[in-house]
Amino acid sequence: MLETLRSFIEPPVSSEPDQGTAKIAWLIRLRWVAIGAQLLSILPALHFALLERWLLPSFLGVVAVLATWNVVTWLALRRGLMSRQRHVLIQLAADVTALAFLLALTGGAWNPMVPILFVHAGLGSLLLQGRMSLAFFALLILCLLVLQATPYIPPGIQGSMVPRVILFPAQLVVAVVFWILTAWLSRTLTTLQIHSAALSERKTRIDRLRAVGALAAGLSHELATPLNTAKLKLNRMQRRPEAIDPADVDTAREALSRCEDVLRRMAGAQLRPEGVQLDVVDVEDLVEQVCRSFAEANRQAHVRFRAENGHPRFAQLPAVAFSQAMLNLIDNAVQSGGAEQPVDVVVGGRGGRVEVQVLDRGSGWPAVVRQHLGEPFVTTKSGGVGLGLYYVHTLAEAVGAQFSIEDREQGGAVVRISLRAAPALAEGAA
Repeated sequence: MLETLRSFIEPPVSSEPDQGTAKIAWLIRLRWVAIGAQLLSILPALHFALLERWLLPSFLGVVAVLATWNVVTWLALRRGLMSRQRHVLIQLAADVTALAFLLALTGGAWNPMVPILFVHAGLGSLLLQGRMSLAFFALLILCLLVLQATPYIPPGIQGSMVPRVILFPAQLVVAVVFWILTAWLSRTLTTLQIHSAALSERKTRIDRLRAVGALAAGLSHELATPLNTAKLKLNRMQRRPEAIDPADVDTAREALSRCEDVLRRMAGAQLRPEGVQLDVVDVEDLVEQVCRSFAEANRQAHVRFRAENGHPRFAQLPAVAFSQAMLNLIDNAVQSGGAEQPVDVVVGGRGGRVEVQVLDRGSGWPAVVRQHLGEPFVTTKSGGVGLGLYYVHTLAEAVGAQFSIEDREQGGAVVRISLRAAPALAEGAA
């Protein structure tokens, strides 16, 4: 319940340049809160003669129009018709106009709740920029002038002094509203700082990965020719068995083949987000095929596939590259736990995400791998080059997936890839 309430007033932070959609969505949520508060204030206003019964239909009519406006705004937002700064200005102008009208029905400038109108001054300066902010401020001043000219004063506030039983609750409400606004501003600044830091870290990581990928491509280009030359020479030497030991030739050829394989993997690990072709893929079906293929090629390995019930199945990803990543993870898991230990591959998910896990019963993740996750050439294997996990992590970065590693309960390691599920329409089309 508390988490739902917190998300209801979450600061309008998004990846949009001007965040117009997020701002309007946030204003819609706040407007529902304001409408509810206006309805709750009717009985106290009638009791203390701040609102007379003959004005009640007009009061309820303004609230009804505001609620209808909120529904229309929500529908337009869902259809993508509201995202610009001028739409934010229109929403704030509607709120100020409606609030000024309600205050005019209950005493105008002499209503003790008038300071709530000043909250919109902060909202306007926060959500609008430039001329639109000035235009909104001019509208706010006009509303204040209209309230000053309101001739009607309800019986509850007539006289030279507002009764304490009315003034104190009004001041308390205004204080609470300003406090909430201040707390929201603080939370917004904190959220923006965290958001900015996360984007900066992500950019730094991607730049570093691109630099390493460019280096790998350069090494592949520079070393491919001499490696091919060396292989040709060895082939010629093998034709003269009296001049050289065949076992030495086989060893040299095996070493050269290993160098070629490392270079191919380095070149293939150069995944860039803008260069990845995404398709809507049935993740469960793809992972099951990968597990079956790995088991057929490695009869001694014990790979168990399991799919959870009721989870999203489709995601946007490059099928071939993702299959290679899964093969790398399963192969690492088999090497870590040994052929006698089973490797579990689980496909599940919740909350609009498809989650793939690879679990083994090995020794868990070394500290050096945890500290340098996502960096190439980090390995604790005697014959490893540290590119398998790097490849998977780079692919996850490229497709916008969440990648994490952790130790498994009762021993072993867990690799988790969380993909954003494809929309339902895309699932049906697939």
